[in-house]
Order: sequence, then structure tokens, then C-alpha cells
Amino acid sequence: MRDSTTGAATPDETCSDADLSARIRSGSRSAADAVLVELYRRHHASVLAYARSCTQDSHTAEDLASEAFTRALHAVRHGAGPQNAWRPYLLTAGRRTAAAWAATARRTELSADFETWLSKASAAESGEEWALRRQDADLALRAFQSLPDHWQTALWHSAVEGESPARIAPLLGLSSNGAASLTSRAREGLREAYLAQYASDSAASEECRYFTGLLAASIRSSGRRHRTHRGLKRHLANFPRCHRARSELRDLGKLLSFALPVGLLLWTGASYGTKATAVT
Repeated sequence: MRDSTTGAATPDETCSDADLSARIRSGSRSAADAVLVELYRRHHASVLAYARSCTQDSHTAEDLASEAFTRALHAVRHGAGPQNAWRPYLLTAGRRTAAAWAATARRTELSADFETWLSKASAAESGEEWALRRQDADLALRAFQSLPDHWQTALWHSAVEGESPARIAPLLGLSSNGAASLTSRAREGLREAYLAQYASDSAASEECRYFTGLLAASIRSSGRRHRTHRGLKRHLANFPRCHRARSELRDLGKLLSFALPVGLLLWTGASYGTKATAVT
């Protein structure tokens, strides 16, 4: 199907989000508007649900969601913004917009929970417990952000959104089987990236770096008969940070469902994780 005004192909469900981003960057304003309709269809419900956690009423939530799309579209038109990973970008744009409203007359339209979080966030950063939790989250976040964009998309939608390969496939321009395969490769890639970030992190001792390879082997062999290296066993008993990293990587889905919303969105609200994952 083609747009009779521009001659450009009208986007449909077979276009990946990356294809839609490319059309916005290379096409006319009217073509970009047509692309935005498809992006709204794919992402608006989730962005609106997140916006509702930031605002007092549905009307204001609609305004906030629309502003998030406007900001994303502007960024893409100017060569920035998302490639494939539109959903987390839009959610982050919504949170930043809501935070900006707090300095204007629109502050009265924000939800009490969001306002409370916003007012406490700076103070919470100095709390030892929260700082440790953010350190872990940031490590996973850095690993996530080092991955190819289409892998980030697959991981966000599978681990955070809980969507099936059939739902993820159109966003990537793949079949359901292709999306499932890509997600599996992305999860393994994230494990490797996490371990690389872990070994290079300033908090890692020389001994931690030494045992990173054995730690990776022990994780890959999880579920099979495997005798843990004696030195690694002793190291894990003496270094809680490494023991925690091993446990998290064995349950990668749980790590992602917590670390990504907290790390990227900061405010998770009721739509992404429980209230316990937001700063309190």
C-alpha cells in the first residue's frame, strides 16, 4: 500500500520498529506522520499505562503520553532517538516530561506517588541500601546498553513486558520463531556482557577478575552435573558480591525484570514492577 500524497509505502504490521525509524529520518513530514500512526498502535497502550502512574487523571495521562511520542519523533527526525527500542525510549521520555512538569503549574496534575518519589529521589541516592541496589542495577544496565539495539528490544519486551515471541516479532520484522531465537541469543549475549562489565567494574578485586571465567563456566553448566572448581567455591564463600552475581545470572529473567525498569525508568510506578522497585 502506498501513500497517494508522497508515493511512499504506507507502513504496515510487517515493518520493524527500526524500519519505521528509518522512514521517519528519510521521509517527508507527512510520511513520518503515517509512521507515527503505526508506532501509536504498537506502543501507545503501554506508554499511557505508565503515564497514568505519573499523573492524577486519564486526561493528563493522555497529554503526557502524547508529549512522550512528540519528543521521540522530534529526536528521530534530528538523527537521535530510538532505532528498534521504542518502548523504553518512550517510557523514559514520559518520565522526564513528568519530572519537568514538576517545576511548572502542571505539578498539581502529577500523582501523589510520583511527586513523593521525585521529592525523595535525591535524598534516597545517599542511602547505603539503595546505593548498593543501584550499583547492581547499573551493572546490568551497562551490560544491556552495550548490546545491539535489536537485542535490547527483544530483551525488554520479553523480560520486562512479559510479551510472547509472537508479540515481539512484528517489532523486529521477524517470524515468531525468529523472534524466539533472537531473544535466546540476546539473553546469552547479555550474560557475557554482564560478566565483562562485572570483571572491569572498579568494585571488582583482582581475585574477582581472576575467577570471572570460572564463574561464567559454572553459570553455563547450571542444570547439568558439574563439579564447582574448589577455588571458585572458596571465592564465592568469601566474596558475597560474586555469589550474588552468580545467583542473578542464573535467574536472568528476574534480574532483567528488576534492573532494567529501575535503571532506565528510575520511576517504575504501578505499571513496571511493584512499588518496592521504585525509590521509597
